[in-house]
Amino acid sequence: MVGGPHASACYREVVFSADYVVVGEGERTLPALLYHIDTGEGTVPAGVATRDGYHPQQFTVLLDAFPPFSVVKGYVEISRGCSQACGYCQTHQMFGHLMRHRSIDTIVEWSHRYRDIRFVSPNAFAYGSNGRIPRWEKVEQLLKSLKGNIFFGTFPSEVRPEFITKGVLELVTTYAMNTHLHFGAQSGSDEVLRALRRGHTVRDVEIAVDRCREHGLVPVADFIIGLPMESEEDEKKTMHLIQEITRNGRVRVHHFLPLPGTPLARSVPHPLLPSTTRLLGRLALNGTLTGSWKGWDTLL
Repeated sequence: MVGGPHASACYREVVFSADYVVVGEGERTLPALLYHIDTGEGTVPAGVATRDGYHPQQFTVLLDAFPPFSVVKGYVEISRGCSQACGYCQTHQMFGHLMRHRSIDTIVEWSHRYRDIRFVSPNAFAYGSNGRIPRWEKVEQLLKSLKGNIFFGTFPSEVRPEFITKGVLELVTTYAMNTHLHFGAQSGSDEVLRALRRGHTVRDVEIAVDRCREHGLVPVADFIIGLPMESEEDEKKTMHLIQEITRNGRVRVHHFLPLPGTPLARSVPHPLLPSTTRLLGRLALNGTLTGSWKGWDTLL
């Protein structure tokens, strides 16, 4: 039996390599499947694909009813789902467009197990909200309730640039230990951002960078290069923005990888300009840029 994002997106093919494919969230589906296999009672549960067919599950998981999986690292999952629909991303395909959150009491209970507390969320600053309109009182209530070394808005979570306000940065600098803030920029071209359905602009990224610096936080921005809709001019705009951020911040760059189940699943990455690879190499050597910008096809 298999599961996860790839298997969920490609279950029609994966059923020929596995007996059972758990599609989507597995907290309720997997125990039901194990019971079915163990007892032989009933039919294959909804949410499990086999060669005989597939019936989708008609529920979403109540997060408080299950542990956040992390045992060693202290990564506590606080949210699932994403109200955005970025063309390259599997999150909304896997977990839906409605954000769901663990309660503060449950997060506190699990966080007590760790000295250094980090969170898993598509957008940590959207905690307690629908993912589009922030609820800063919920964010503050969460941070005030925790004890330990809190790292908020850092890996393995990040935040969205338009959510980076002066008020929330004051919460971070008051309650959290992190000196860096990670957020998704993805492109330096407004045309590309619109095509990706990112829901923010290049100006939002620039403002977020400035606000981080004003509050003593190092901005760490994520970018995707080689996007299929990207022109040479778009690529140059992205490189310009990357250069600006690395003057007083850091950047993480990854080459576009078409993921199954996404609108861009069958897209072909855009080849990079020689000047782009030279610039990325220089920035990597001086320690302001990390990531992997070689195309996935060159690594096979």
